[in-house]
Amino acid sequence: MFAFASQHQELPNAFCAPVSGWIFVKFCARRDSRGSNSLILICLAWLAAISSGLGQNDYQPGQAYFGRSNYIEYIAGDMPVILSAPHGGALKPAEIPDRKDGEFISDAYTEELARTVQQVFHNCFGHYPHVIICRLERHKLDCNRDVEEGAGDDPGARQAWHDYQRFIEAARSNVLARSGKGFYIDLHGQSNPIKRVELGYCLTGSQLTNADIVLNQPAYVACSTVRALAQRTRLPFAELLRGTNSFGALLAAKGYPTVPSPAMPNPGPGNSYFDGGYNVRRHSSANGGVIDGLQMEVNYAGVRDTAINRTNFSLALAQVLDSFFRNHYRLDLRTGAAP
Repeated sequence: MFAFASQHQELPNAFCAPVSGWIFVKFCARRDSRGSNSLILICLAWLAAISSGLGQNDYQPGQAYFGRSNYIEYIAGDMPVILSAPHGGALKPAEIPDRKDGEFISDAYTEELARTVQQVFHNCFGHYPHVIICRLERHKLDCNRDVEEGAGDDPGARQAWHDYQRFIEAARSNVLARSGKGFYIDLHGQSNPIKRVELGYCLTGSQLTNADIVLNQPAYVACSTVRALAQRTRLPFAELLRGTNSFGALLAAKGYPTVPSPAMPNPGPGNSYFDGGYNVRRHSSANGGVIDGLQMEVNYAGVRDTAINRTNFSLALAQVLDSFFRNHYRLDLRTGAAP
């Protein structure tokens, strides 16, 4: 059982997450070289406090917290669901130069969709999911790449990248402390020709064309983003990916065609498909631990394009996760107890 918070406390709006250690060390060393012998000691004490996790348990459910310059936003939660949106931001501050290499297409309205999910889940369950949003436009920062590709050499961009990853880690720590298990969704938008939702489990489209008996082999389980669940459940792995109680099947039953699912067990020959990127590989059980997850790529028309469609999809997602947690984790998202 996980413990839900019963009371919410307001925190100052000016709260700002600590800056990353490497930038602060560089600053301290520069100041110390100018003759401020005591400042370096203050800096080291500050870094020791950060390393010990000081203040990381003070997040209040439903409250928003920000990194440097409000580029990264974390809306704290009190349920075992984490949602991140790395590519929907619109901020273009002059202080951060445009990235020179990589992908630059933004996922329109995914920031708005993430906020809608947060509100709808609270209405449905009486509790909040953890939501992490990059508010910077993708030309400035890509939080779904490693720091070298996503932020380059710019200190401000690198700071925002670290803030984003640190907030996800804080959410994961909170979920583990409350429930010992959880589910992480990295939310994206796609414009592939087929109007459908794509679920990325870090298995390629080619791998998904394999027969179930092949997918059930341990090698496929070990590299997937639902490894912890697959190793705990009695269901064959292929059934978990695209069977009748899979995430894709539950979403398709709500009127959103999804791959993989029983109706679409694989992307199909020659079709584009996003199988999962940096965030879901780092923060799901594919990287160890017990928090499972997936990368979710949603189509524009019918899901992201209007406020009504974003609300309807968020309601469907709440119902899907309600069933998914009951079926596979034996958790009621309203009470935190076994159903």
